[in-house]
Amino acid sequence: MRSEIAGWHFGVLAAAGTGHLNPMIALSQELAARGHRVTFFGRPKSETLVPQAGFDFVAVARKATGKEDIPAPLGILAEISLLRSRLRRMCAEVKMYLDELPRAIAEADVNVLLVDEIALAGPTVAQLLDVPYFIVTTSVPHRFGWQSASWLTGYRNSKSPLAWLQRFFLELSVFRMHGPVRRTVDHFRAAAGLGPVRGIPDEYPCLADIAQLSRCLDLPRRRTPQDFRYAGPFVKRAARAHVTFPWERLDGRPLIYASLGTTSCVRPEIIRIIAAACDGLDTQLVISLGNRFATEEFDSLPGKPVVVRYAPQPELLRHVDLVITHAGLNTVFETLREGKPMIAIPLAYDQPAVAMRLERLGVAEVLPATRLSPARIRRAIRKVLADSRYADAAKRIQSQLCAIDGAGRAATIMENALEPYRLTNKYWRACDGPKPGADASGIRGRNHTSRASESSSSTAPVRSQ
Repeated sequence: MRSEIAGWHFGVLAAAGTGHLNPMIALSQELAARGHRVTFFGRPKSETLVPQAGFDFVAVARKATGKEDIPAPLGILAEISLLRSRLRRMCAEVKMYLDELPRAIAEADVNVLLVDEIALAGPTVAQLLDVPYFIVTTSVPHRFGWQSASWLTGYRNSKSPLAWLQRFFLELSVFRMHGPVRRTVDHFRAAAGLGPVRGIPDEYPCLADIAQLSRCLDLPRRRTPQDFRYAGPFVKRAARAHVTFPWERLDGRPLIYASLGTTSCVRPEIIRIIAAACDGLDTQLVISLGNRFATEEFDSLPGKPVVVRYAPQPELLRHVDLVITHAGLNTVFETLREGKPMIAIPLAYDQPAVAMRLERLGVAEVLPATRLSPARIRRAIRKVLADSRYADAAKRIQSQLCAIDGAGRAATIMENALEPYRLTNKYWRACDGPKPGADASGIRGRNHTSRASESSSSTAPVRSQ
């Protein structure tokens, strides 16, 4: 046995987007500071960012799964084609993870998994390897749903009714594991001697579902699921790589920072509309492109804003007066931790649900991407800058968020949940190599439901705070 090891070896299954990687890196830095080892597993596009943060990275799923999503021209056939393309790519990616992750994780001697909520292969991989796992939610938890009145009233990036249908099917595939994605996973599980996906919560449950969403930002709830925990933002300054920025170009006027994240749903015309809205105001505009476009495409923007591929966002936010955002939760957290008000233009995925929460708290004006105009954005800018209630509300949320050590709280939840396994020497066996009867990859082929029954007698259920 490997019981002499002081810390756990966490394997992180995170999506490649910065909105997922940044908080997972911050959480991993907290775990590393406590003496644990952390290794990331993911697609090659994360191969640079993760090692820069000081962690080992094992690339899997290297094969291309199709072209990256780009905003499709409006029209029923185009949107149907985009939906089918996304589902095919999602299924291909999940299958590659299922095929490659078990061997990679076993060879790395990982003995506990942190599974990003959208890493759909994660629970199955944990069950195959017979190791405990945690679900980590970097945005609004899927189990709470992303539906919001704002989505139905036009806060989306397409006017087409099919855009709603496309979003519905994608959410159904990811949230509820129905349709092609579920069939892909169930086919793999059947071949491995496992039951269908729907049985995972009972047969092989996670030790906890931990969200970086804080309670003060969520909607009121009478109760939460027994295994769910609010942790709060996973924020570590060291989680970000150094980014150069032309600080000398800032001229002292009130500063507006516009960032629409790295999502593929960003359209160049939205950036141009924002620039036109700020032209003529006694303000200075900084635009971060999220590496989606070349800065040269926006050389002739009205008002001559400062346009960069990436901005040192945490540092820049200390100097801004207003943030125009897509309502991605990373930008929202960082903006509120600096006590700054926002204009939210949600484009896709969880963003309408996040924007709804910001509007409810009084820290932002929310505008529909389908009805944007320079005049509409200009009115919103003037309103937010002139009405102190927005800034006051942001300051109130700032005081609550800054009192929360989300990464520390999440790490403590994990350590407490894992302690019974350490005391009984359970789950260190993931480091011990192949077991009798294992196949060539060192992965057990059947009878994977033992942990659920074992853990029920050795640790109390994780309850919501």
